[in-house]
Amino acid sequence: MGRFDGTVAWVTGGASGIGLATAQRFAEEGARVAISDMNKEASEEAVAAITGGGGEAVSIPCDVRELSQCVDTVRAIDERWGRLDSVFANAGILGVGLVEFVEEDDFLRVLDVNLNGVFRTAKAAMPLLKRSGGGAIVMTSSVEGLVGNMMLAAYSTSKTALVGLCRSLAHEGGPFGVRATCIHPGYIETPMTEPVAAMNPDFKNEWIAKTPLGRPGKPSDVAAVVAFLCSPDAAYVTGTGVVVDGGTLAIR
Repeated sequence: MGRFDGTVAWVTGGASGIGLATAQRFAEEGARVAISDMNKEASEEAVAAITGGGGEAVSIPCDVRELSQCVDTVRAIDERWGRLDSVFANAGILGVGLVEFVEEDDFLRVLDVNLNGVFRTAKAAMPLLKRSGGGAIVMTSSVEGLVGNMMLAAYSTSKTALVGLCRSLAHEGGPFGVRATCIHPGYIETPMTEPVAAMNPDFKNEWIAKTPLGRPGKPSDVAAVVAFLCSPDAAYVTGTGVVVDGGTLAIR
């Protein structure tokens, strides 16, 4: 018996990186998984891989910049499976640049996806989570949501704000058995972090040098923590975050 047998999970940004690894982890432990991503082809490939391995999954395209699309996605999940138990609000983008030179539109675009997109995801999901008897919402923040960094003002701002949203959702959802938590990954090798490493060849080595575990993170490292936070094993965990960074913040 898997921890998620009989349950339904929704993963945004689920076609690659941390989202994909988490969707696969959910499926491996028995959940039926709805994968939403802007990359429809990659999303369908993720579904094919899960179903090919004996799991159950469906691709439901959703742009988290549009509340109506989030609502339509939850409606489709309800029509297909009649419940929703776990939401991994993971869709996000990276914004790089000094505040002095970043265009206002670019700054707001990062906030619209990383912060407002999580708000829209949670807003759309909450009624079905309640009707399902409770569940969990996990948001992807970052270590950059706990400490600032040069060139990442928009990204850090969006990830820091998720901490407040998480705490508020924990208060609102608690009476209905809906828990809300954040994860704060450090440097994880994903398609989103590849361009950063490419811009600065020393970036990866410098990060590893300040990480006690001596290696970059893997998407599966984060997926394991998300699975825990959505599982009955974390039944008394809400309104807080978990750092998944190999110990980087311990010496930063």
